[in-house]
Amino acid sequence: MTVSRTPSKVAAFDIEKRRLRSVFSSQTYAAKMLNVKTSAVHYACSGATVACNGWYLRTLDNVDINPDDFGRLTIEKFDKLNGVERLVYTNGTIRKKRSKPTKQTV
Repeated sequence: MTVSRTPSKVAAFDIEKRRLRSVFSSQTYAAKMLNVKTSAVHYACSGATVACNGWYLRTLDNVDINPDDFGRLTIEKFDKLNGVERLVYTNGTIRKKRSKPTKQTV
């Protein structure tokens, strides 16, 4: 992976209500705040993975975010504004995927 000289901003949408909750100044800063590797943020932003650590992540390339958009802008509207069609889980499905397997005792 190459390091970008002009970092792209990252929009973070919560899993439950799928609304815009935060904007990070770069993928590196998003990774630091979410306590994950930068590559995990990159994969979520590029669409290789659906979500990262309980957040839907998108890069802010073509869309301007206003302060009024926080808590109101949904991920579906955001993807539509970008002209992109990406997979978004239903709340029940994402909970099943995020649940930890139980330990088996022998």
